[in-house]
Amino acid sequence: MEAKLGGLDPRIRALVTGEDERSHYGDMDLEEIGLQHIARSFTIDRIRFIRDTLPRGIRGTVVDLGDTNGIFLRSMGQEGIGVNISDPAIRSLRARGLETLKADIEFLPFRDNSIELVLLFETLEHVPNPIKVLREIGRVCSRSLVLSIPLVGKTTIHGGGYDPERPAEQHHIFEFSVPDFREILTHTPFVLGRDQIATVLGEKGRILDRLVIALWSIFREKDMFCGCFRRFYICHLVRKDRALGDPEQGG
Repeated sequence: MEAKLGGLDPRIRALVTGEDERSHYGDMDLEEIGLQHIARSFTIDRIRFIRDTLPRGIRGTVVDLGDTNGIFLRSMGQEGIGVNISDPAIRSLRARGLETLKADIEFLPFRDNSIELVLLFETLEHVPNPIKVLREIGRVCSRSLVLSIPLVGKTTIHGGGYDPERPAEQHHIFEFSVPDFREILTHTPFVLGRDQIATVLGEKGRILDRLVIALWSIFREKDMFCGCFRRFYICHLVRKDRALGDPEQGG
C-alpha cells in the first residue's frame, strides 16, 4: 500500500487516506479491515491510471456512472456528476456536496454527445446487457470512457441470487475475460486505447502471504481469494470516430 501511495502527490494521498472505506459501496457497510485495504489499493490504481492516461484540465462535463463517494472526480479536481440508481449511494454522494443524479445507466438522461468523459468503475459486471450500456454511453459521450472490470481467466455468467449474503445490487451478472471483453467492444462505438491490469492481492507482501494466495489460486479459486478478486482490468476506451480522426487519442 505504501508503495502505491508513494506515487501520489500530497493532495491525492491525503484524499485517499482520509476516505472512510466503510462506505465504499454506498449501499452496504464494508466493515472488514482487510476488505477496506483492498478497496483503497484498487482506488489508488484507478486514480493513477486516470492521471497517467487523461489530459489535465478536461473542459467538458465528466460523469461517473455507478459512483458512490465521488473520489475519482475529487482526485481529478474536476466538477462532474455522480450517477447511481441506489438511494444509499445517492445520499453518500450528496453528503459530500457533489452534483448527483439518480438514473438507470441503460437510459441516461443526457443529450447526445453532451458528456466529455465517462467513468464506469466496477459497474459493467452488474448490468444485464453490457453492450446496450456501452452503446448508451457512446450516445452521450463525445470523447472517451474509462472503465474497470474484475479480471477473470474465463467469462462467467451468474444466475440471479447466487450470493444471498450481498444485496441484489451487488450481484454480478457478466464477468468477462479480457479477450471476450475486447470482442464485445466491436459491437460498441468504442475502441481500446490504453489498458492495464491492477493487482490488489498477491503481487507483493510477505512471502507466506503470497504462498497462501498462490496455493489458493491452484486448489480453490483461480481469480479470487476468500471471495475477493485478485486483479482488475482497467482501460481507456475512445470513440471510434475520435480515434480515426485523431490518432493520438487512441493511446
